[in-house]
Amino acid sequence: MNGLLAILVASVSIAVGSTSAAEFSFVDVSTQSGIGPYTMANGLSAGAAAADFDNDGDIDIFVPTAQGIPDQLYRNLGNGQFEEIAATVGLNSTEPDEVGIWFDFDGDGDLDLAVARASCKIPCTSTLLRLYRQDAGPTFEDVTVASGLSALTTTQELADVGALAAGDLNNDGFLDLHLGFWEGPGFLFKNNGDGSFSDISSSSGLAGVRSHWQSIMFDFNRDGWLDILQLIDFLGNILWINQQDMTFVDAAPAAGLDNAMNDMGVSLGDYDNDGDFDVYVTNILRIDRNNVFLRNDSTEGSLNFTEISQALAVANGGFGWGTTFLDADNDTRLDLAATNGNSGTFVDDVSRFFHNVGGNPVGFNEISDEVQFNDTDWGSSLIAFDYDRDGDLDLLQTCNLGGPLRLRRNDRIGTAANNNHLVIRPRTNGPNTHAIGAVVRVTVGATTMSRLITAGTSHLGQEPAEAFFGLGAATIADIVVEWPDGSTTAIETVSANQVMTIVQGDVQKQTVPATSNLSLLAMLAGLALVAKRLGPRHS
Repeated sequence: MNGLLAILVASVSIAVGSTSAAEFSFVDVSTQSGIGPYTMANGLSAGAAAADFDNDGDIDIFVPTAQGIPDQLYRNLGNGQFEEIAATVGLNSTEPDEVGIWFDFDGDGDLDLAVARASCKIPCTSTLLRLYRQDAGPTFEDVTVASGLSALTTTQELADVGALAAGDLNNDGFLDLHLGFWEGPGFLFKNNGDGSFSDISSSSGLAGVRSHWQSIMFDFNRDGWLDILQLIDFLGNILWINQQDMTFVDAAPAAGLDNAMNDMGVSLGDYDNDGDFDVYVTNILRIDRNNVFLRNDSTEGSLNFTEISQALAVANGGFGWGTTFLDADNDTRLDLAATNGNSGTFVDDVSRFFHNVGGNPVGFNEISDEVQFNDTDWGSSLIAFDYDRDGDLDLLQTCNLGGPLRLRRNDRIGTAANNNHLVIRPRTNGPNTHAIGAVVRVTVGATTMSRLITAGTSHLGQEPAEAFFGLGAATIADIVVEWPDGSTTAIETVSANQVMTIVQGDVQKQTVPATSNLSLLAMLAGLALVAKRLGPRHS
């Protein structure tokens, strides 16, 4: 048995392989793909939200815009082209909007949309947060008043939305909303499950005036309840640990996550494929501050993150904003992209791309020029998704000061062009239909990769509720989905180069090839590795 496993690991390890730094590049295809003129709302930043809102298998894009300019909804036509349809479906608000989040708030299977606006002067006469329910057509109905979100009030003058994220914080299946303003208050809205929300900002502990930037929801301490990592400008970041009763306690100082710089953008990713999620945070490059890379060194019962940005050579990010982990060359290793910019000293900041070259310890090379991710615009949000379904991750970037909405197509060449991929779309039959908070793990040989399903990431951004994996040269993979309720689904011997929807509770019947004994051994080895690294999950 040991000899068989050794042969298996050796053979698949060869199949995974690696690629050189110049075997992919990002080509600006915005205009030719149907992306039109774009103007960001007045302020420091604004985002974009990617999701398959019409459930046709292709990823669409919602883009908030400036005062007097209709918001944009780009429907993906499935042929590399987008059609702007905001007016047709009822999402063409001309408010100065900065961020939107797709989430199925009523659990009917259709994605709805929350949109937050900026530039609210005292007294606030406009709705700060709007909610659109998707109906048949599809069309969208403004249900802000009926949902209770129109009652959102503030005594602060709000210039910029800093954070918007969704997740099921009380494990009732319905997605709650977190909203924060830069130099303004933080809000938490509990989804009551009947189409309405309750403002529990004060009772939850999240209220308070701070300089909020992006938040992200994840079960950091693996107790079965989503927590919230909240970036704070000027002061220490906050890790709101869920007390399982819709109250939260800050554990950032003890965990090493209280970086006290000018943190603005965040992404979670397992860069070293060790089974846990590490944290990359963008910042302002100055003598005493830079982008930070927080390696997850946590053990069971103890959260511990170690700052290693200098050692990984990913500290220099300019005046950082949006960021994302992505496997750009499908070699099984997560790379890093980060956009940046501002006025004055930072006006010529070049966007950064850090290529994961593996090794022990893992290293990164900065190859921004080689892969053409080197614009000098004032970048804001940055998200990754496969818009053309050609098997690699593309980039979408919003830019300030009249800069464009830029769609960058990933073009692979050489070895990278032959690397395989797998996309997993986890779905449930409960109210959390898009499985926000789920973790998907894929094993090829001795390598297990992990992805998190989120609603809110980067900087005022959202990536689709699907998990993209580069597989190298491997043609089959084994899958484990860890659902938000703590249960798991394991499927072995899945063929590469497909988009696969896995519904929680459905019976999966796979056609197993003659070599299934080897695949089964690989799956068991991968599951054992994950279990060893993560330890038990407590409820």
